[in-house]
Amino acid sequence: MKPTTAPEEIAERPMQAAPHNDGIGEEDNAIPFWFNASFLATIVFAIVYVIYYVVMGWTSRGQYEAEVAAAEAIAAVARADQPSVNPYHGDTAAIAEGQQVFTQICAACHKPDASGLVGPSLVDPYWKYGHTDAELFQTVMEGRPGGMPAWGAQLGSEKVWRALAYLETLTAADSPGVGAPGYVPPPPAPPPGS
Repeated sequence: MKPTTAPEEIAERPMQAAPHNDGIGEEDNAIPFWFNASFLATIVFAIVYVIYYVVMGWTSRGQYEAEVAAAEAIAAVARADQPSVNPYHGDTAAIAEGQQVFTQICAACHKPDASGLVGPSLVDPYWKYGHTDAELFQTVMEGRPGGMPAWGAQLGSEKVWRALAYLETLTAADSPGVGAPGYVPPPPAPPPGS
């Protein structure tokens, strides 16, 4: 059996004129011009960028507020184009069409007699978001928090006005209904056969 010995380390041949520090050869090539130019360009760009946005007062919050203000201006113009009074008051043909819309769309949440089910009663004296034509129109078109979806895109303003004209013809209740403060639900019906 041959004795095992550690292999000898292969020494690199030193390059001529290469500096040696602690026995390690080190090349001293210059950094390429393109690298230095790119590095300085990024520094200059960063300084100009920061100064520009500090001087201009730009912030993401400012940008958001500007976009919200622009959207509100567009919405205000669109609202101004809408009538503030229901154009179908007393129009029997429009009321009949409004009844169809109410039965197909609104009755699922407000019941066919509008006394309220999942949605609030539409015939009691309590109106959370107002009861003028313009307020009712806005409620149906844009929706309200807490469950009322926006129907404007699906129905359009004409159908909404007609449904509201039909709603005016329903008999109003004197007591608070579903969704009103002070509303007390009726007791459940006894089970059959009891």
